[in-house]
Amino acid sequence: MKELEFKSFSITQFKSDDSGNLIIYGYGAIFNNIDDGNDQIKQGAFLKTLIERKGRIAFCFQHDIYNAVGKIQEIKEDEKGLFLSVMISAAEDDLQIKLKEEIYKELSIGYKVIESHYEQIGGKNVRVITEIKLYEVSIVTIAMNEYAMVENMKCEDQKNFIEKEFNRLIAIVRNENTNYELMKLKGLTLSVLAQLKTEPQEEEVTLKADDILKLLNS
Repeated sequence: MKELEFKSFSITQFKSDDSGNLIIYGYGAIFNNIDDGNDQIKQGAFLKTLIERKGRIAFCFQHDIYNAVGKIQEIKEDEKGLFLSVMISAAEDDLQIKLKEEIYKELSIGYKVIESHYEQIGGKNVRVITEIKLYEVSIVTIAMNEYAMVENMKCEDQKNFIEKEFNRLIAIVRNENTNYELMKLKGLTLSVLAQLKTEPQEEEVTLKADDILKLLNS
């Protein structure tokens, strides 16, 4: 089965109601802009999935489908993009505080592309997405495309970051076989980093996909 894709956007505002619930508002997608992944989502891409799955779209934390933290009150397309409002329960005290303090300030959608085509726009080969199947919306610490920051870290920072991310995934995945595969991949990745670190290099080193492939194939 094709893996889910993710895109992240900012929470625009929030307010508290009389029951102690926190209501957040934001956009899960913005239409017609070209993002860092050279994708452009067109207006109408969510219309079918909102009819078919409107009551089954989960609202989660860090894309953990087993950790629902809120209830989607409204989700719709407007002229700007995919707008939604979500009630964060009064039981989620810690999450509410971190949202108010803007420790968490990103919304991210988990989806599959159903229909798309490529166009040359502004000298870029852009994937124009015309239909999406939406599975979940999450509060995330950092936008998914910001993981490119890893390439600008020192080697030790890369190791700490990657180890932390693997540990987070291992902790939330309930499937034992998947957990085992993640642990193997974690060990292999850290081993690759260690090999890179032993080679003569500048103080700052960047880990790139090509470096990993060369080491794996050597």
